[in-house]
Amino acid sequence: MGTTFSAGYSSALGDILSQVNDAFSGKSTGIDVSSVVDELMQVEDAPETQMQQEQSSISSQITALTSLSSDLTSLANSISSLQDFDGALSQLTTGSSDSNIVSAAADNTASAGTHTVVVSHLASTSSSYSNYIPSGSSLAGAEIDVAFGPANDPTGQATIDIPSTATTLQEAADSINQGSYGVTASVVTDSVGSRLVLTSNTSGAAGNLTVSSSATNFTTAAGVDAQLTVDGVPVDSGSNTVTGAIPGVTLSLGAADPNTSVLISVEPDATQAATAVQDFVTAYNTVVGDINSQYTLNSSGNEGVLAGDGMLQTLQSSLLNMISTAASGAGQFTSLQSLGIEMQDDGTLQVDTSTLSNALSNDYSDVQNFFQSTSGWGQIANTEMNQLTDPVNGPIAADISGLNQTSDDLTSQIQDFQANMTQVQQQLTNEYDNLNTLLIEYPMQMQEAASQLASLPDAPTTSSSTQG
Repeated sequence: MGTTFSAGYSSALGDILSQVNDAFSGKSTGIDVSSVVDELMQVEDAPETQMQQEQSSISSQITALTSLSSDLTSLANSISSLQDFDGALSQLTTGSSDSNIVSAAADNTASAGTHTVVVSHLASTSSSYSNYIPSGSSLAGAEIDVAFGPANDPTGQATIDIPSTATTLQEAADSINQGSYGVTASVVTDSVGSRLVLTSNTSGAAGNLTVSSSATNFTTAAGVDAQLTVDGVPVDSGSNTVTGAIPGVTLSLGAADPNTSVLISVEPDATQAATAVQDFVTAYNTVVGDINSQYTLNSSGNEGVLAGDGMLQTLQSSLLNMISTAASGAGQFTSLQSLGIEMQDDGTLQVDTSTLSNALSNDYSDVQNFFQSTSGWGQIANTEMNQLTDPVNGPIAADISGLNQTSDDLTSQIQDFQANMTQVQQQLTNEYDNLNTLLIEYPMQMQEAASQLASLPDAPTTSSSTQG
């Protein structure tokens, strides 16, 4: 910086002296004060340029750190998912020997096992249809009474008043559907005429309809409950979606076949678990790639903007220690390597899918313990990642905070410097204005002096005395 400043200042002074010499020799009139001051100010402004370049460098570092922080958070989330009791390793999958008859879905409260299901009857929904309504007639102004459940002991009732403005059967159906009567109305038309159809919104016997009206008669088709056995235990369900028969498992009935036993399996979702492990490896490799890129020379032969940041080496060391940490008391798997997660020469991880698949297929509970038990690797890693990603005290957060403070300090220095440079510029302008005035006046002063010298009388001469 000092050499550059000196060279710039020497160049500026050289240009000024050249203009002064031209003015003295009569090649020009005075000097260009504006250009002279601008040239000098470019030299004077050099420290500000340096501070701005430093701020730009800080901005690049903060951008790189922010990106690294985001990737580190993704890594923390991937570990948390493995360690979470409601996460990927706690998910279950189901299978059915005949999904056309019954299929299943399980939540994480279910237990692994196999169950036998026999479906004797599917649940049906009660409906009731009116007599044919003659063309040109309507149910405008009619009252329809609906009861739900057993006819002799209904569990619910509704009274439907058809508006007098409903002059067509479709308008009557529309008015019913706009209300809350527990039924859905439609119009069925055939070659004989049209009927109003009411369908219960509740399937099974509980939704059976009893419909009466002075305007027309209704004929009802009863709804029935689904009948099935689960592991030999009779189950009655008002819906073809059955919950509670197997804790944590929802059965979806598709067909009735009392002569077919369907096997429903509930087991850990090894596919989802393997995906979660791979997601962790991918997230870890992204962070390692971020760090490695800072020490890689670019096309200009320069390292990344964080290469000189000691925090980066500390982070790299922390991650390496975390990955290498062994767990105890969590089952047969004590390290990531024992699960087939191996470190490569560049510090990234790679999954041996065969080893991992074998672990998930044969020792799933031990895999869970490795990531989820209080003494498992997942707990250790989760604690480490919480420290690394702490938004206040984490190493990246602290680094960014320090850089922001340095940038703010530079901003204050630049503002002070600019205020001082305004004064310097005014001072230089005044000085070179004065110099320019002198240079402009110099030829006239020289001419005036020459004129004065020319007007002086000739100097007296001394003659020799003649000899008499």
